[in-house]
Amino acid sequence: MTDQRDFLTWTPKKATDAACRFYDQHARDMQHAAAANLTFEEYERLLSGVGAAFSEIAPDGPEALFPELYKRRDRMREIVDLITPASAELGLTRCVENFLCYVADIITETLIARPQLLKTQEQVSLEEVLEHESIEGFISWAAERRVAQLSFKGLEEIAQYIKKRLGLELHQEEVDWLKLKKGVALRNLIVHRRGIIDQRFIYTTGQKDLAKGSAYKTTMRDYVRTAESAMKIVGEFDVKVASKFSITQRSTEGEKWYNPGRWGPEGKQKQQKLTEAAGSEPHSPSRTREEPRETTEADRA
Repeated sequence: MTDQRDFLTWTPKKATDAACRFYDQHARDMQHAAAANLTFEEYERLLSGVGAAFSEIAPDGPEALFPELYKRRDRMREIVDLITPASAELGLTRCVENFLCYVADIITETLIARPQLLKTQEQVSLEEVLEHESIEGFISWAAERRVAQLSFKGLEEIAQYIKKRLGLELHQEEVDWLKLKKGVALRNLIVHRRGIIDQRFIYTTGQKDLAKGSAYKTTMRDYVRTAESAMKIVGEFDVKVASKFSITQRSTEGEKWYNPGRWGPEGKQKQQKLTEAAGSEPHSPSRTREEPRETTEADRA
């Protein structure tokens, strides 16, 4: 059965240091993206309360009694609508960068925990070795260097490296991976082309209806879809990598960003029951079948 947790807000009770940094950044980015809309909604709620309080002495409605307040509300709505695409672009870009930082951090932690995974034909100079006071310091430097080299590669190459070296799949469900890949492609388009659609973006996303040379209007849905897939992939992968390589996971329930999810520990079960009671079955995408894997460096180490 597909996991029904709300991965956009759900965080685990235990996580590696790398994951904790990811969740902390995610929470701050989500708050920033929602700030303008939340402020507007609060103002509208207060204005509605004022209108209700003065309804008896305002037969023509509260707008006639407080025209300036309602004009201000309309201006605020225009501003929120105007900045939403930019907020979505910023949120999505930071989300992708946060995910890639997690991957780099967890690979570094893994290589430090299991130095034999660093075995390679690559040569280092004696000077580079002697710059470090201990073998542990050299291992940490070598791990960070390897991750830095990896960071310049594409998402698929990073996933292949993890599969080959660590013997783990970076993602479990293909639907999550496809959403994240689109988010990464959109982030690259925003950063490198100011959102102007090129042939590479059309090919990567498979959206043949996009017009080359036109501007892609990033929506909050794009951001949320990317963030949800990144959160789910990190949540699932962190458990596997920590277990396989004995990486310490610390308690997160005391962290300010800890969240059991919008629907609590039961996930979407309550929502499912309401849907079923209404006479329609909720859609549950099937989990991808786990393929047999080859022996990797991690298994041999």
